[in-house]
Amino acid sequence: MAKIKFGMIVTDGRGKLGGQVFSKNRGGAYIRTKVTPSNPQSPAQTIVRQAFAEFSQNWSALTAELITAWNAAVSSWSTTDIFGDLRSPTGKNLYLRLNQNAVLAGYPSFDTVPEKAEMVSGIVTSVDLTDGELLCNGIYEGVGARLVLSSSGPVSNGTSYVKNKLRVFFTVLGNDYSTLDAYQSYFAKFGTVVAGQKVFFGIKYVLSNGQTSPTQIVETVAV
Repeated sequence: MAKIKFGMIVTDGRGKLGGQVFSKNRGGAYIRTKVTPSNPQSPAQTIVRQAFAEFSQNWSALTAELITAWNAAVSSWSTTDIFGDLRSPTGKNLYLRLNQNAVLAGYPSFDTVPEKAEMVSGIVTSVDLTDGELLCNGIYEGVGARLVLSSSGPVSNGTSYVKNKLRVFFTVLGNDYSTLDAYQSYFAKFGTVVAGQKVFFGIKYVLSNGQTSPTQIVETVAV
């Protein structure tokens, strides 16, 4: 569904409407024809869908007291939408989102509302990718959270937008990060690293309460 923000006239629009997609880049707002991607039913997609189905069922089995607590907590978990406006999830959406984030990052699920925590901060200065090592500079020093790495795999030199191409390939406690383990997970998903390949990486942290940091996207060239 498209999201359109109205002023005296329409001032912004995002999402899908009919056969068109509304978006924005450095050149300004634009509309493009919607393209329906293939649905390969990959193992990763299957896991995400199974988790969603499982927690949807679990929500229905929660006690009335727990549901009331989740509904009451939504104002503490408000987020800013693509227009910069504050939006609060429903209690069910909050329950599903936090549990999915936690479980897919390797944490246990939970039924009670968790406390919101201060998100760890980390800035990736660069990513070094070679045939045998994947080094994320500045990412795992003193981090008390799980690190989730995704990647586009090799892309053409003209590629600059990869948000819809990123695929998770490695999850680990931040202070247990290993350049060899990260590389082996990358190799298992994307194949042999060839010098000169352009690759994008997505990096985010996930806390045990399901809270996540924004995904930082870093571009590198394999050497």
